Amino acid sequence: MPCSFVASPTEQKQRRPIQVIFYKLLLTLGWKLADATPRRILLDSAFIQALRAQLDWKESRNPTLSDLHPSLGNFDHAWCLINSLRFDEFPSGTGFEGAIHLATKHDLLPVNERYVRCVETHQLPTQSVTSTSSLRLVICMTQRMSWHLMQAKRLSIDTSFKRVHGWQEFEFESWDIAHMKYTGCTVRFQYMHGEGIQTIIADGHKGQGLGLALYCVYLCKDSIQACRYDTTTLLRNLDPYDHLRRFYRLCLAHYKRNIRSLHGQIPKDVEIAMLTIASAEPHPDLHGTLKKIKKGGKKAAAWLKDKIEGTKFALPALYQPNSLIPLEIWKASPTTTNGNEQAHRNINRDGVGLTLLGGIMRGFHYDENISTSLDLFDAFGINSSDRLSTHAYRAKRALARQVFSETHELFALAGQHKLRIAALPTASAVYLHISPTRDQLSTFSTLHGAVDLK
Repeated sequence: MPCSFVASPTEQKQRRPIQVIFYKLLLTLGWKLADATPRRILLDSAFIQALRAQLDWKESRNPTLSDLHPSLGNFDHAWCLINSLRFDEFPSGTGFEGAIHLATKHDLLPVNERYVRCVETHQLPTQSVTSTSSLRLVICMTQRMSWHLMQAKRLSIDTSFKRVHGWQEFEFESWDIAHMKYTGCTVRFQYMHGEGIQTIIADGHKGQGLGLALYCVYLCKDSIQACRYDTTTLLRNLDPYDHLRRFYRLCLAHYKRNIRSLHGQIPKDVEIAMLTIASAEPHPDLHGTLKKIKKGGKKAAAWLKDKIEGTKFALPALYQPNSLIPLEIWKASPTTTNGNEQAHRNINRDGVGLTLLGGIMRGFHYDENISTSLDLFDAFGINSSDRLSTHAYRAKRALARQVFSETHELFALAGQHKLRIAALPTASAVYLHISPTRDQLSTFSTLHGAVDLK
């Protein structure tokens, strides 16, 4: 891409030494050069520190590129110089070809130092006989994280779309026998082997669930063992949906969010009926509830049809009596993928809309930081924060937020009497002018008693 900046003859003579200095400063970015822009480099502390040293800068404000040379005040010109150096430093590019080149370099490293496991292209069949579509797959994981995954019993999976531009980031290991060399062990499920993965919770994506189920079918195709949960059935005779009934659960946060999106389009009693389906206990009238939903209008009927016919694994993944997951395992499993959502949020703080190469490297450093945190806890019992983000802590926090929300909604229906109310633990008591009814006060008392509000 030619640079649109037009310089005078004097500036052209001065450009070469300034360009050398500018490139020297850019090289302090290291792999972050893959995503460098004039704006981003001015936010990078290492670059700014090098620029201050180069200029012997004494002022309190940070220097800008124009302080190095006036021509660099034109961001298009600076962009061209950055691109020129980027092409020299990453001859294979910063996209898929660059990832292939990085994977080749990682193949030469010791196994315990590798991060990029594979960069592959797979041809997928389509409905047309004469054409195919391609799937590009990049698997990145340290050996430590592989071991951690293989030892886990309850997993959650989710997809992110923000960090790498044009790519879906799937937070789950894609397993096959060829890549078991990184851990030396195969994937094990509780219902297959009597140990290993007990549950996997996801957001309800049909492709994720069915793809995982087909992998389980592949694992059991030559097995002569019976299912640990149903000894009358051989594992090799299970179809994909039979496999999912033994370990797959749906995120309740996504489930409730999808129901709330129908608010105002379906009757309130039908909305409540939908929510009662997700339960670990036997429903008092499941057949009647499904019948009520079906008669709740066009939207409700379509919702039910999707859960029964479209996403066939949905009902067993929400309602334990229809599942083959043992009750004690069901109750021990997380109910949401909020942990994944938090991980997305933490990762996205490092940058979004990145190139594939930049996303891989940021992921590598993020995973290494997590591994260091785990090692620190194992060695000294020091956590990354004062409060452990356990499921119990998250559940209590969610309930506290619900109380806060309900009390504000309750008082929004108010009159003009002054009443002192209890607030959340982190807030002080406030005075609101309200006139709640007896039923509203009873509801508030129930919610207030559910959480220890100081």
